[in-house]
Amino acid sequence: MKKSLSYVLFAVIALTVLDVAARLTWQYWPIDHYNSPNRSWVWWAIKDFRQQQQAPDVVLLGSSLMMNALHGGDSTHYNRPENAAFHHRSYYFEELLKKKHDQDVSTFAFAIGGQMASDAYVISSRLLTGDKKPKAIIYGIAPRDFMDNTLASPASTETFRYVGRIRDLSGEEWEARKGFWERVEHVLTKVSFLYQKRLDFVYLQNQAMKQLLASLGQKMDLNHAPFELRGIALVQLPEDTGPSDLCFTPYDKAQAKYANNLDQYRYRYLPFKPKIYFTQLSYLEKLMKFAHDSGIEMVLVNMPITKDNMDIMPANFYSIYKKDVLALVAKYSAHIIDLNDQKRFPKQYFEDSVHLNGLGAVNFFEVLADKFSSTPAIAHTKNTNL
Repeated sequence: MKKSLSYVLFAVIALTVLDVAARLTWQYWPIDHYNSPNRSWVWWAIKDFRQQQQAPDVVLLGSSLMMNALHGGDSTHYNRPENAAFHHRSYYFEELLKKKHDQDVSTFAFAIGGQMASDAYVISSRLLTGDKKPKAIIYGIAPRDFMDNTLASPASTETFRYVGRIRDLSGEEWEARKGFWERVEHVLTKVSFLYQKRLDFVYLQNQAMKQLLASLGQKMDLNHAPFELRGIALVQLPEDTGPSDLCFTPYDKAQAKYANNLDQYRYRYLPFKPKIYFTQLSYLEKLMKFAHDSGIEMVLVNMPITKDNMDIMPANFYSIYKKDVLALVAKYSAHIIDLNDQKRFPKQYFEDSVHLNGLGAVNFFEVLADKFSSTPAIAHTKNTNL
């Protein structure tokens, strides 16, 4: 027993020494804190955003509803495939605005699958600042962004975790962690430097392995798997996306299929959990306050979804959601564009109960350009040198 305890004590002392040594020498390690062992959608977006020479005039935020519109709209209008890892501008929206106002308006899209209101807030408050501050934010919202039962906590998303690595989220991190073990893990990151930097060590390990394989003639970044297999991988591991894993192709009526995903959304919506909803609503308010205080025009877009999807929501929830959103719009002098109109966006414009197909995506940006151009927000993007 004494021998075992001595081994444990030695291990604790050795780990403490390593932890202190790593903390003291970290500034000399060849680490870029933007690097990550996995390449998520937010990783690709921020990588591209950092390379922008100047701030975009308009930033687009939203979940996969906006993501589908972004990629599908450009792909269908220009009749070309769009690689989701590299495509972070709505060229068609920019073209439409230029035709209306005879002036360039640049865009950048942080449209990321599964984005919650909490994700939109941490992206905006930590990245859209200083010389990267846009003139306007267009945030496409839908009920799922506020009441998703698959969400463990705001801090559990890939976006929250990655932004927390590259920006200081103090003041947000503790409250965003709802579970006991999540908070225990958070305490461990504060106590142990090695645990706090564990993903950096994993990244260094991955890079060493890639270099070793490269010396043997193998290139890990080249993906030769068939698209069917890549699709399975994206479902099973969506937080790690290769540079050619997801491409949007132009809408083809002959191949268009409608997928019934209502069971998935029943699981997300039911039962209604007020704590999730009000937590996410509070993050929407934080986002709108940030935009208001920063002098950024805030435009919310109520995204189009099908009647089938609305019918499976908890009773009266949709009207409560709209009432709460409108109250925040009034409180922070923001703007709202309601595009959830079944007449304007009939079922043939959707590929499932919430996501627009390429045809619907083109129509979405045409309608959005008209509506956005009639708001005071467009004037704000035009009153300075672009």
